[in-house]
Amino acid sequence: MIVKKSLPDDMQKIWKQLSESHRGMLLRFAQFLLTQEAEDRRLAPTPTQPLGIPAPSGESVVQALKRLKKNYPMIDTDIPLLDAASQLVMQKVLGASDAVLIEKMEALFLSHYQRWRERTSE
Repeated sequence: MIVKKSLPDDMQKIWKQLSESHRGMLLRFAQFLLTQEAEDRRLAPTPTQPLGIPAPSGESVVQALKRLKKNYPMIDTDIPLLDAASQLVMQKVLGASDAVLIEKMEALFLSHYQRWRERTSE
């Protein structure tokens, strides 16, 4: 499927050309698709092991955070985890090196993963 950058504009043009009844039909279909999408995500099995996504060379702290969130899909990125990760990102602003901060961030995600494993194995 090719997605244009002007998709919102295209949708507005289509919307304006539709009758009221067809607009309602389009909305109901979009809601149906959203429901299906949510159901598909609910049924998809959540991995129980980290995905092992390797760090690319020259990775920044922000890129590492994104990679680690993808690497640990089983962990809820809750407020305490995001707060701790944000504090590490702020240390970058204060001059800390990416390598040190990424190592700390990886340890942070690993510890959250280990706690998740303990909770789910009980």
